[in-house]
Amino acid sequence: MDYKVLYRKYRPDNFNDLVGQDHIKELLLQSILTNKLSHAYLFTGPRGTGKTSTAKLFAKIINCENHIEGNPCEKCNPCLNYNNSADIVEIDAASNNGVDEIRELRDNVKIAPTMSKYKVYIIDEVHMLSSSAWNAFLKTLEEPPNHVIFILATTEIYKVPITVMSRCQRFDFQKISEEVIVNKLKEITKKEKIKIDDEVLLELAKLSDGGLRDALGLLDQLSKLSGKITLDTLKNSYGILTKKDVDDFITLYKDNKITEFINLLNSFNERGVSGDVLLNHLLESLLSELIKYKTTGSKEIANVDNLIIDLEECYQKRNQYLLIKTVLVKNIDTSILEKEAVLSETNLAKKGTIISREIISEEKPEEISDENLSKKGSIISREIISESKKETIESKIIDIRINNSFVDADKTLKEQLLNDWITLIEHFSNTGETKFLSLFENSTIEVVSPTNVLISTNTFTNSVLFNSLSDELSEEVKKIVKKELKFVFIDKERWLEERNIYISNKDKKTYELMDEPEIIKDNQTAVKAEEIFGETLVEVK
Repeated sequence: MDYKVLYRKYRPDNFNDLVGQDHIKELLLQSILTNKLSHAYLFTGPRGTGKTSTAKLFAKIINCENHIEGNPCEKCNPCLNYNNSADIVEIDAASNNGVDEIRELRDNVKIAPTMSKYKVYIIDEVHMLSSSAWNAFLKTLEEPPNHVIFILATTEIYKVPITVMSRCQRFDFQKISEEVIVNKLKEITKKEKIKIDDEVLLELAKLSDGGLRDALGLLDQLSKLSGKITLDTLKNSYGILTKKDVDDFITLYKDNKITEFINLLNSFNERGVSGDVLLNHLLESLLSELIKYKTTGSKEIANVDNLIIDLEECYQKRNQYLLIKTVLVKNIDTSILEKEAVLSETNLAKKGTIISREIISEEKPEEISDENLSKKGSIISREIISESKKETIESKIIDIRINNSFVDADKTLKEQLLNDWITLIEHFSNTGETKFLSLFENSTIEVVSPTNVLISTNTFTNSVLFNSLSDELSEEVKKIVKKELKFVFIDKERWLEERNIYISNKDKKTYELMDEPEIIKDNQTAVKAEEIFGETLVEVK
């Protein structure tokens, strides 16, 4: 077979061609130049982000006899015979995961390399090894012969035992940015003379979800078509949603145009857009809406919180489109446009009156009175105030939980929780709790105390969503691993800030255990209190 698929044809031959992982490239390059190589490396990260490509490139360079500034010379015997070298051994742990295979590997590492300085074992999907295989591998991994280097690659780092991680240098591969993927696709389409619109390249980058290999696979398939590749070509070839599709859909929903957005929803189904793909796009847009509300107070979809929760329940269900349609229609009845970002007392009174009129317009004429108007306006105003106070209290709870996580923080407790994490993942995998599995995949346990756990997430959006699930997670942890813990989620940027603050203050005894305030859950108590004590606003504790 002469033809090579694009992701294989354009696999990087040197560090200059490796894209999207500059932090890893720099560290590996320096270790080569200074000749400070480890005996074991662990590459972890999402699919298609370059783990195996980097492993192969690293193996090639460390065996090159005359590497030039960390890049292979392509002239020596190890370079020229790299693709057929017996000294570079690739193992797929998904199909070679038993103790017998590991025992064979353990015997083979004793054999010296044939023509290279190092014998490199690249073990892909290493998390698939069985428990007995891990146990058989540990001693060899810790003290291999001087001529052996192990490179372990995995997409599911939480399944790799801590005893293994502690014996390796860990490198975390990140999703490649859309901009980097688009630029790489442009470079390749120019070399391959593929005629394609720039907007298609952007959609391919979005579809790949940070994986360059996936993007190249999609481009490779489209390149078989004759003529110029347009956005319509892409839509007809795959069941995809463009950004414009999603924006139009959300706009129709915000404007309460039920017939129009249902027609558009049906067209997505007819085009073959999968329910999970649609849910991903909708939740991403709704989470942006929720964050906008949390940070500015401006909410265009009044019940966005409930809508997100209801749509999450549609994952991996039958008749997804019917469920999505049901959820959207059910929630649209309460969609009220709220354009004021900050409510002054005057605006608050105006809002109470406007909303009251909307409620009264639905009543019978004989039921309308000035007393009812005043009463309804006051109730709505109280609800808005209570919601504002609730947001303030939620923010305080996050600060308190961060503080309490640092109080009596303990590495042993963290290691114990990491082991419990595996138990929890297995439980949620078996029960199909996708919302918690998503939480585990996109977060890192940073600090553990006897009462609290501080976890960092890869985005601010995820921290907002996961904090909304934190109390529910606490209940599950209590039931499954019999531990009472409170969780708080913050994005990576804030985690770095909090860590630096802790480091600078840890010897000053700044951190003391704090009690959490209660969130207002029932406004009726406040209403009753006002009837007794007058118009003074009462905060429910």
